[in-house]
Amino acid sequence: MQNRAKPKLENIQRLEKLYKYLNYEVSSSVLYIGSWFIPIFIPLLILAAIVFTPFMLFVLYKENKKGWIIFFVVTTIIPIILLTFLYPILLMLGLIPFYFFCFILRMEAKGWITEMRARNDLVLHKIRKENEGQDLEDWMVMR
Repeated sequence: MQNRAKPKLENIQRLEKLYKYLNYEVSSSVLYIGSWFIPIFIPLLILAAIVFTPFMLFVLYKENKKGWIIFFVVTTIIPIILLTFLYPILLMLGLIPFYFFCFILRMEAKGWITEMRARNDLVLHKIRKENEGQDLEDWMVMR
């Protein structure tokens, strides 16, 4: 009897949800441009960024993407804090690095999802190969 570890499928639901929300965040950058002409959008954009940031940081932490968390703090949080204390009139410019970060993260998250799906397909292929000839009824179909 062999003592091998059973292959494990990776959970990609958090990343898929993050990617979906990043699509909304990146598309709301159009509202940011419009907020220069219609200032009513500014509080909505700030509120959306404040509400989305904890979820984004949680997913990055759970996926062990510490470099991305540090990059977010350096490119977004520190400039916003500096703008708040030094030039509060320019606080609206603090959203520019946030949307830039969301845009880059969205592109990278798509790659992470693709890689995780490929690894899951490989694990499923290995399981099927090990169980060839056996009658298995309950297979989970992966996208």
